[in-house]
Amino acid sequence: MLNPPDLSDEPEKLKREIPEEWNVANVFDELSVQYGFPFSTELFTEEPTSIPVVRIRDILENSVSAYSKEEVDGKYKLQKQDLLVGMDGNFHMNYWNDNVSYLNQRSVRLRAKSKSTVSIMQAKYDIAPYIKAKEFRAKGSTVGHLSDKDLKELFVLVSPNADFRNKFDSILAEIIENRCEMIELTKQRDELLPLLMNGQASVNYHLSAC
Repeated sequence: MLNPPDLSDEPEKLKREIPEEWNVANVFDELSVQYGFPFSTELFTEEPTSIPVVRIRDILENSVSAYSKEEVDGKYKLQKQDLLVGMDGNFHMNYWNDNVSYLNQRSVRLRAKSKSTVSIMQAKYDIAPYIKAKEFRAKGSTVGHLSDKDLKELFVLVSPNADFRNKFDSILAEIIENRCEMIELTKQRDELLPLLMNGQASVNYHLSAC
């Protein structure tokens, strides 16, 4: 069982050795942290609006299952590459894919700060063992909950220069781009398949001799 990080010395904060010249910092110092907005469920609608709402159930699938008619501050709006963490039940974690959705309550958004050398991709791997340990401890009892206190006990590695962040950011950008392409291709498939099945469209194959 993992214990809360010991603040007495830096290697103990992450319960592992750290590279030479690297440091350890609290997530609130290196990342932008924003909790979700307490949307009213009475104002949810399945009809698309300008406020797509991301709930805990949506995090793993990068999907939106509800829209809202409420007015909401822009600080709750998500961006591509944000790291989302569900704070109830199974503490789902995933990177987000769009710049238009808004985060619902009982989830938290972590975003890389422009002046930090900590990539959000690296941060996910730094904090995931602690969040999974918290989830494991909660199983078999009541529904697990992550609190503000829990998040303030999370730490990340801090590189002495931006090279590592740039490399991680580049990889994450490719991951998000590939996800978006897959979503678009899936949408096109779902639109074309009924047309093919009822004969409204056909596929032409070009066969060339070897």
